[in-house]
Amino acid sequence: MPSSHFTRLASQGALWTPILLFIFGLAICSCTTAAATQTQPQESTLSPERLQEHIDSFEYVWNSVKSNHWDPDLNGVDWDLARTDLLPKVQNATSDNEARAAMNELLERLEQSHFGIIPSTSYNKLEEESTVISDPDKPDKPAGSISDNPEPEPGYTGMNIRLIGDQFLVTKLVPDAPASEAGVQTGWIIESIRGRKMSSLIEISNEINGVMRPETQAGLIVFSRLRGDTGDTIDMTFIDGNNQTQERTLTFAKAPGVMGSVGQLPEMLIEVEADTLNDGIGYFRLSMFMSPGTVLPTYQRFIKEHKEAPGIVIDMRGNFGGIILMAPGMINWLISEKDMTLGTMKMRDQLRGAFEIPLMLNPRRKNYTGKVAVLIDEMSISNAEILAAGLKDIGRARVFGTRTAGLVLPSTVERLPNGDGFQYAFASYTTGGGYTLEGVGAIPDVDIQYTRQSLLDGRDVVLESALDWIDSEE
Repeated sequence: MPSSHFTRLASQGALWTPILLFIFGLAICSCTTAAATQTQPQESTLSPERLQEHIDSFEYVWNSVKSNHWDPDLNGVDWDLARTDLLPKVQNATSDNEARAAMNELLERLEQSHFGIIPSTSYNKLEEESTVISDPDKPDKPAGSISDNPEPEPGYTGMNIRLIGDQFLVTKLVPDAPASEAGVQTGWIIESIRGRKMSSLIEISNEINGVMRPETQAGLIVFSRLRGDTGDTIDMTFIDGNNQTQERTLTFAKAPGVMGSVGQLPEMLIEVEADTLNDGIGYFRLSMFMSPGTVLPTYQRFIKEHKEAPGIVIDMRGNFGGIILMAPGMINWLISEKDMTLGTMKMRDQLRGAFEIPLMLNPRRKNYTGKVAVLIDEMSISNAEILAAGLKDIGRARVFGTRTAGLVLPSTVERLPNGDGFQYAFASYTTGGGYTLEGVGAIPDVDIQYTRQSLLDGRDVVLESALDWIDSEE
């Protein structure tokens, strides 16, 4: 039986920690490693033991899809015939590549995203890149770098990083946070984190071909590299606005926000920000759709306090998703019409068989009727994509930024007996407009991207564009 790499990495606090999913209607952000077909050259012959590992892997893949796919008809594919056709290719394979190709061919018959085999070479490199490590020139827990708090609290650097073109740029700094206090500026290029060159991260992200875009894959790994507890230190190398190398050691400060979790998931830090900008425009930012007991009351107060505002901005940039029912709950405060929906999720389990979960909207009596702008980027994932696309579908908001991750299907990754990774989805989602976001993402009305120069100038061009629209007569 394959081991669940998905669960193990979650316990390590690596890349996968924030990207899990619940059945029974509580969907958590579904991004996992995308399917890949690129491989490294392998030996041309297989030992009997190695061949049996591939055969066992094929059988596991076939059975997992048959048991867990949300559609009992498997998208119209004759799954038994597929096994009859392709198992002999594995049984007669003379190389790892041949066996792996047969398994990918099996999954390709579904003609759906989030199904694929990740070669062990790329899988191992991805695991290595995703793991939070200490500076290689120091012990794992160097003296003075870890706080004496017996129960460490999550820390933060107060810095956002995005892959733009072939450069990792600082795109946001929180005032009075460690990065800004260390003199880091927006627009700086990140060369290394904890001694690891960022160029290697771009290479592995490009190797993992499939539904996950390199910008999203790289962004998630950067997120894992920048995690730490209050009092920990992190060494980073930058290129500043004058193209000079700058080295900084940042000490993690206590992160703002609240800790939230659902079920057996590890706790995650949830950041929620409600503010008033120039001209009375409201601004609401949420990092994850979790901790509804804190987030939803804060959002409701925000809506009521800005009832007469000319517009509000809902910032979904960098939001990893979360409890799916929170998105309809937020949209309900922005609509007047009844009988509208955000779409439908389809699932299947052993008890109920195939079933659907409609995401219905229920307007509030004291709703907000002004302009609504939603900000998105490639790190807006799952539930954040549903909210942005849903508001756009019903004509209630104008969306600014760049295309979202396109990672809406709940899926998991497991280690196969042959050492490869196996990704498969076990639910589907269709928007209220009747289309899928998976592999495509929410498309902005106004496509606008950061540039290094605008960041060096201290500008947030995405937010500026949204504010200009709210202030306009349009």
